[in-house]
Amino acid sequence: MDANGKNVRKLTNHPSLDQEPNWSPDGQKIAFNSYRDGNFEIYVMDADGENVRRITDNPAKDILPAWSPDGQRIGFISDRDGNYEIYLMDADGKNQTNLTNHPGWDWKPGWSPDGQSITFVSNQGGTWDVYVMDADGHNVRNLTNDLAHVERSDWFDPTFVPRPVEPRGKLPTKWGEVKSE
Repeated sequence: MDANGKNVRKLTNHPSLDQEPNWSPDGQKIAFNSYRDGNFEIYVMDADGENVRRITDNPAKDILPAWSPDGQRIGFISDRDGNYEIYLMDADGKNQTNLTNHPGWDWKPGWSPDGQSITFVSNQGGTWDVYVMDADGHNVRNLTNDLAHVERSDWFDPTFVPRPVEPRGKLPTKWGEVKSE
């Protein structure tokens, strides 16, 4: 679809569920998860919908792909270890590595603009909170403390500044809902 909402075009044509598309930083590829092989796996296709290829192949669910800013790696979620964990792989699906490993669920990875850190939502402390870790899985830190409900985490790009939408110049925000490409 064009930026103005015109020229909507279907990119996938499969009877199964295709969801959670994520553009590569260069805009040339789209990663997504699909149930087309009877199990949720991560796929990558060209931006025009051509050349669809599966890049994970595991009996567990592999979902929610997130490209690194340099386009070389993809973070994703998998329950292959019994609960949802954050995994990292090369953009071609090779070198899949579990970055988190504990009894809680880890969800919705989001890359820092420099690619050095990953935010995620987890209930590893007993409540849902936002965490950040180095891109290699080390140095995990809790950024929030017992929020009532957290669904996602994203980095705020300071070069992206929304305009005020009310007379006093205040900017309404909701954690994780503002993201600059």
